[in-house]
Amino acid sequence: MKRPRVLLIGWDAADWRVINPLMDKGEMPHLARLIEQGVMGNLMTLQPPLSPMLWNSIASGKRADQHGILGFTTIDEATGKTRPFGTMDRQVKAVWNILHQKGYTPHVVNWFCGHPAEPLRGSDTTELVIRQAANSDARKTIPDLPKDAVNPESLREQIAALRVWPHDIDAATIRLFVPRFMEVDQEKDHRLEAIAKQLAACLTNHAITTWLMENQPWD
Repeated sequence: MKRPRVLLIGWDAADWRVINPLMDKGEMPHLARLIEQGVMGNLMTLQPPLSPMLWNSIASGKRADQHGILGFTTIDEATGKTRPFGTMDRQVKAVWNILHQKGYTPHVVNWFCGHPAEPLRGSDTTELVIRQAANSDARKTIPDLPKDAVNPESLREQIAALRVWPHDIDAATIRLFVPRFMEVDQEKDHRLEAIAKQLAACLTNHAITTWLMENQPWD
């Protein structure tokens, strides 16, 4: 008998006021099927509604004053300069640390303030990998993965190969989001480029997650 598995997907700033009309029009069939086979509801958030703070409350079951991730950036005590909050700032165990210690195999992909990657029985791919896919000019040179962005190191080459770049986003894909994209003057209006960058990040996230689910053991 297969062990039951749990898949947790964090969707930042998702709002039923936007999602429900799209599902009603048949534009989100996969999410609609999940809801038809399960349950849905509204969640009360914590204040202030800062994504890194909230995501780490989800991961730890603790409020920000306990888990230590108070926003997007903090002051590095060693340098006196601003830097992003990261794994080393989290003062409590995340659910994947607990699962690891209990003998389960968790994988983490693209969690807010999750860099550097943590050693797990499964794997950890930090948000720097996803952010890199959106911001690098891979037309010129394919960049190396950021240091400490993947654990274990044995998956580093595979994860690097799964990245999607903005120039990989073709016209057919852009048309799904902007049907009249050919009318956009891209010399003056750079929103298509911004969409391509966001799609590259989303597709990189999707490619890494689904590859791990299909090719690695996980709980």
